[in-house]
Amino acid sequence: MAYITKKKIAKSFHDVVLAKGFSRTSVTAIMDAAHFRRQTFYDYFQDKYELLTWFIDDTLAETVEHNLNYLPWPDIIKLVCYELDANRRFYAECINAQHEIDVTALVGHHLVVLLTELTQTDEPEMAALIWLLCLGIAQSLTHNIVANHPEDYEVLSQDAIAAIKMTLAILN
Repeated sequence: MAYITKKKIAKSFHDVVLAKGFSRTSVTAIMDAAHFRRQTFYDYFQDKYELLTWFIDDTLAETVEHNLNYLPWPDIIKLVCYELDANRRFYAECINAQHEIDVTALVGHHLVVLLTELTQTDEPEMAALIWLLCLGIAQSLTHNIVANHPEDYEVLSQDAIAAIKMTLAILN
């Protein structure tokens, strides 16, 4: 039940941010939209920044980690790119309106999970390479969200897949 409540709060958060903007989104507005008492918010989150982190982590965990055993890794990369593009207005507002949460690093973390699973290694040098590659891809994706003339998400996903394939080929 706790997860369902968090998802309902997160959905309301998403909707309120789109309607009012991140800066003007209050806990009261989120909880009014969710039809919960204001105090319920604090049972799960400290503030809207913690909720933003949870929202991104939960969304990307569903996109990446939950598909590791079901989809080929290039399809997971495409799903990540699609998710970010499909919710471009929300993510752009959250990136532009606040600097407390590093959205790029959150996206990068989930890409690291994918590549770590793909490479099946725990060597420190490999971990550093994976982190830098994933952070670069995540920067490309999050920069595209806020760009005045964004690239098509399919182009970005193909670039990310090509970069990963090239890195894997060099390592093998």
